[in-house]
Amino acid sequence: MLGSIAGISIIVGTVTLGFFTSRPQYLPLTHSFTHDNRTFKLEVATRPEELNKGLKYRSSLKSDRGMLFNLGKPYKKAAFWMYKVNFPLDIIFIHQGIVTRVVHNAIPCHHQPCPIYTAPIATHVLELPSGMAKLTNIKIWDKLTFSKQQLSSYSDKIQQYCFRIPVFLRL
Repeated sequence: MLGSIAGISIIVGTVTLGFFTSRPQYLPLTHSFTHDNRTFKLEVATRPEELNKGLKYRSSLKSDRGMLFNLGKPYKKAAFWMYKVNFPLDIIFIHQGIVTRVVHNAIPCHHQPCPIYTAPIATHVLELPSGMAKLTNIKIWDKLTFSKQQLSSYSDKIQQYCFRIPVFLRL
């Protein structure tokens, strides 16, 4: 009897862990930046688990949104990939506010090995919907400035807090 309970507990635990690790993350829209008269609202990933998950498992990203990865320190040969990301992205590598590389239209990858995109050095990496870097004319040596954003409306506040509630608790 104890063996059956242990076996069921392992199966339930594995399924639950799989459910939570394959769910997309939605971080608060805390920053923004404007380039070529187009403003983007940004989620900022700073903790290791946020940096690791990034935009994985999401079905899309609005054209005025992005994710900024704060790497915490300069990384030589900074590397990103598109493993388990479901839509193409532009990947912009940034070192101390200066663009060091722009990858246009990085394609999703669902099976390893996946292409790895690198830059000579980066302290931050910005991911935008595919085509936005070209549309806003972001190129190497551009200076990008990120601003802490104030929540502009009640609906923005609701959206940010709603994403913190697990899906199975939202009715």
